[in-house]
Parts: sequence; structure tokens; C-alpha cells
Amino acid sequence: MTRQFGRPADPAHFLISYSPADERWAAWIAWELELAGYRTILQAWDFVPGTNFIDFMDRAIRESVAVIAVLSHNYLRSRYGRLEWQAAFRSSPDDPQRRLITVRIEDFDPEGLLATITYVDLVGAADERDARRRLLRRVGEAVRGRAKPTVGPGFPADPAALPGADELPDGQPPPQVTAHHPRLRMRHPPAYPQRSTARATNTEVTLLHLPGPRFARQPSGGPAPHQRAKELLEAVRSGVDRLLATGGTGPDALLISGDLTAAGGIREFDEALAFLTRLRAILDLDVRRIAVVPGPRDVNHAACRAYFASCEADEVTPQPPYWDKWRHYFRFFAELYDGVEGPTFDRHRPWSLFEMPELNLAVAGINSTMAVSHRPSDHYGLVGAAQAHWFARRLDRYRSEGWLTAGLIGHPTAPGVVRDQDRLAALLAPRLQLLVSPPEPRGGDAGRVGAGETLIRLSAGGPRAIDDAR
Repeated sequence: MTRQFGRPADPAHFLISYSPADERWAAWIAWELELAGYRTILQAWDFVPGTNFIDFMDRAIRESVAVIAVLSHNYLRSRYGRLEWQAAFRSSPDDPQRRLITVRIEDFDPEGLLATITYVDLVGAADERDARRRLLRRVGEAVRGRAKPTVGPGFPADPAALPGADELPDGQPPPQVTAHHPRLRMRHPPAYPQRSTARATNTEVTLLHLPGPRFARQPSGGPAPHQRAKELLEAVRSGVDRLLATGGTGPDALLISGDLTAAGGIREFDEALAFLTRLRAILDLDVRRIAVVPGPRDVNHAACRAYFASCEADEVTPQPPYWDKWRHYFRFFAELYDGVEGPTFDRHRPWSLFEMPELNLAVAGINSTMAVSHRPSDHYGLVGAAQAHWFARRLDRYRSEGWLTAGLIGHPTAPGVVRDQDRLAALLAPRLQLLVSPPEPRGGDAGRVGAGETLIRLSAGGPRAIDDAR
């Protein structure tokens, strides 16, 4: 899919580079810049299904006037954030501040090459108005190529000539920039992000459960994956709108119980990543409030066969759980949580624990595909003793501290589907107030995308279904 970010006649535009954990800040920055007449490229708004993530970022960097990096500890850990700001730096090594604008949102001192760039400091901003002025002034300087103020300094002997006269008046667009952004009229302005380190004492949370989107590469003439994504996004949006219309609140967290893809393909996971990026924007959810686990369809059989063939060539025995089968799921997981501290999925621990301290909620991302391989005899669910005991120890701590605890698994919990169901029941069920799993497949749901998305209200007293999101 080819996407043009701008034409020569367009106003100056910027790529907003950020960690998914700082999406609220990035959205606020992009919104303020577009209100001032600039164009921005923001992953949450512009990374649509059908777009390759790496190609998207490459063209965005090359075609933008500058990269605006949202500096935080999460950003410094972000692999893709590092690639983006370094590409901007290299494109103008003699004057990097023309191509790289850094905006600090956390109180820390950048190191290395980032320390050579004078950042816009939103940490010290008195309020939202002050933050807006700081941002627009620095961006205006980058566009003009100089720091000449837009307002005259005043006669020095005049007491009215106070410091700060070089700042742009609140909301005033830079010279020769015209506001023309229809999408601004279609969205609610993002609130100015307020940092808070206090942990909530929530006794009730609303969870949106989305089972199996199952994005698949379609044969010629079949429905395009991004069209199916659009239909699912509209279905979820409609369900949430109905909830809001009855006086309820939107979901606090999103749980996806596996089967993001139909066959664990690399392009299928690209579709899933783009879909989740758009869904986060619709639900206004931080990526740290998303929990996802692999389902049996997320295992790549070709990669698993290749691993077995390699073992055969080397005359060694394939070692469970056959890590290569999750190759593309691992890449998807790393990109979804890029720079976010906490969620992990790797060779040493192919399962995930999702802490959501703002919700007082811990979600055990249980991987039930430990035994699944390309061999038909391995097509069953299995958690395994190591994983079950690992979660049991940690869930005890969360329960003792008064957290809500939920489990998420990629296989239905019907009898016989997960081989070690007894272990799951003995070790994890007593420690979970809710176990979310995909429904058992029915004939009418076999080819349906995201069949059965539901809203659940979880409290210390247990779960309660609110409404079917359809």
C-alpha cells in the first residue's frame, strides 16, 4: 500500500517519534501542532491497516521537515525510537536541531548525542498554556531556520518590555501556515497529560475482551484484511458508544485472547499491529492497558517445520517448546510494547505478566500454546508446570496487596482443550478473580472476525458481563 504523507504545497509536517507508553503526550503534541496549522505524522492516527510498519516509518522520516522526539525513560528504551531520532540526526549532522526537535516530558538528563540537542522542556511548564507556548515557539524556530522572535522585543527602557515577549501568543499559528485539517473536527481533543506516580485504589474496572481477530492473507478476490479490520473497529466503536450512551464509561483495559492471525504469518501480524494501533486511538487506551496472549493460530507452522528440519540436519532432538514457532508473534509483541517497561515475551519466559497499577489490576498472560507445533499430534493446549508455578507465586503477592487479578489464555477452557486443565484449576484459578478465554468455536463463528467481543466489569466480588459489544 502506498501512502503519501505530504505534497510540496502542503504546510510543514513533522513525524512525532515516541514510545507507545507516552502516546497521550504524543497525541497532545500532535493536536496542538495541527491546531497551529502544521501537519503531523503520528503512528496512532496514520498507521492504518495495510501499511508496513518499517516502510511507514522510513518514508515518514524522509518526507518530514523534522522529527519531534518525545523524551522519556520509555523512549530511551525504545528500539524504534532510537532508530528514528538517529536517522534524523544523521540527515543533518552539522545542524541537527533543524531535523531533530526533542521534547522532554520526564525529569531526567539526556545523555550522548541527545544531550547536544536543546530540548523543549515540558517538565518545567507551569500549565498547559505554558507548555503550548514552549512547544510552538521551538517548532516555529525550526521551520523558520532561526530563533528571531515573531513579536518585537520593545524598547529596552520601557518597563513593559518583559522577558518572554518572543513567545507566540496563545494559539496563534506561525507565519504563512494555514490550518486545514478536517480530521481535527472529527476527534475529541486529547487532554493535557498529567503525570501521576500514585497508585490507584480502584475496586472496579471495565474490561473489553476481544477474542481472535484472525487477520489472514486472502487469496485474489477475497476480502482485504484491512477491510475486515475496519469492520471490527466499527463494531467495537458501536458497542462502546452504546455503553457511553447509557451513562457507562469506556473500557479501562483491553484483553485479547489469542488468534490475532490465521496462520502466524509475518504480514498477518503487521495487520494485527496496525489494527491495535487504530483501536488504541478509538478507545483512548495507553498501550500499558492492553494484554495479549498467543493462540494456536498464532503459531507459525512453517517456522516450526524449519526448526525441526534444522535439528534433523544437525542430528539433535528438537527442544520444546520449539521457540521458532513464535518468531513472528515475538516480533509483533516487541513492536507493540516497544520501550514499555514490564511486559516481556522471550526464550527464557514465553509468557507475560501485565501490571496496570493505575487500575490496581494484574493480568496473567497465560501461554497455552506451549505444546503446539506443525505436527497434528501437538494440536492441543498446554500451560506446563513451570509457567503455572511462576504465575502462582506472583499472583499471591498481588492478592496480598489488594490488587484485582485476572488471567488471559488463548485456548477455550472447555474440558479437554487444555491438557493440564487440572493444574490450571489447582494453581491459578484460586488466585484469579477472572479467567478470560476465547469462546468455543461454533459453526456460525468459524470464519467470523472477532466474534464475541464483550465488556466485563471486574471487582473484588468477581466479574459481571456488562453488554455484548456488538
